[in-house]
Amino acid sequence: MPLQPKFSVIVPMYNVEDYLPACVDSIRHQTLRDIEIILVDDGSPDRCGQLAEEYAAEDSRVQVVHRVNGGLGPARNSGMEVAHGEYIGFVDSDDCVEPDMFERLYKAASLADADVVFTGLKIVSQGKVVHIQEHPLAGRILRGEDQIFTLRAAFFGALPSKVSEDPTPVSVWVAGYRRSFIDTFNLRFLNVRSEDLIFNTYACRAAKVVTCIPGSLYCYRKDDQPSITKSFNFKTIDSFCRLFRILEQLSDEEPRKFWDECHLRQQRCVIDYCRALIVMIESSGENSRAKNVYVKGVVRHPALRRACKGYPWWRLPILQAIFYLAIKMHAIRLARTLVCAKRRTAK
Repeated sequence: MPLQPKFSVIVPMYNVEDYLPACVDSIRHQTLRDIEIILVDDGSPDRCGQLAEEYAAEDSRVQVVHRVNGGLGPARNSGMEVAHGEYIGFVDSDDCVEPDMFERLYKAASLADADVVFTGLKIVSQGKVVHIQEHPLAGRILRGEDQIFTLRAAFFGALPSKVSEDPTPVSVWVAGYRRSFIDTFNLRFLNVRSEDLIFNTYACRAAKVVTCIPGSLYCYRKDDQPSITKSFNFKTIDSFCRLFRILEQLSDEEPRKFWDECHLRQQRCVIDYCRALIVMIESSGENSRAKNVYVKGVVRHPALRRACKGYPWWRLPILQAIFYLAIKMHAIRLARTLVCAKRRTAK
């Protein structure tokens, strides 16, 4: 393997041995051959570590990092510590990528001399593409603070509108980052919920050039595999509360000229996350009484109260507007009924 491959692709692994072969093979068979594949065994209890070592023995471009389990963000950080590539990308171990993804990312980033490059994604279920999400800024090269803010603003959430959510992907899966840029600004993942959103916000605050390319090159698998976003326990509420504090901090850190828009977006983001948290509570195995206690705690959370203060709720889609009014009035039963209706609609 060259001393500096064009791309280092970091794959954190935890309890995904059934999905790992398809993931790793999709990276090994990239049209861009000059890549480094870093498989990070995050203390996985299954055969992920063993499979990774077998890949390393078979392909000199593969290296393996074994670590004590510590979460997705720290696992990615461990991969970055040993990466040598000109650019760095991230793939979740239960997903796949199109054969030319990293070649296209590299060519676009090199042509624009970009610190960060983004593309789109597709959602795949049972082997079939069920949704394609092109990047809304595909085809654009963003230079300087004002242009890059048009992208970064979306990471704070959607503006008050009838659109249910902002279409801009916030995941690091769909991106490539210049390694020297990451090192210069010491960009690392926090061990928190929605670590991608936070990482990308800091990255796009520091970047001088960001380019976005057409295509849905990342294949996000949605086959009901185990995920931290689907599970719920008492610590889940704490993780959301910490995220709310970070989102408020991120908004406060923005340049003054962007402050108002970021805080307005952040308000909606907190409201939307609270709705998602209540969905998780209602989907959990807790009894109805416990669910009521948990939901009451969410509705009365100070961050949610701050997010609701002065928010133009009448601009929201109808169900989101009703949910806003429910939590504003501490109408616990109505809030629970609304998220249950959302779950039934989603099914």
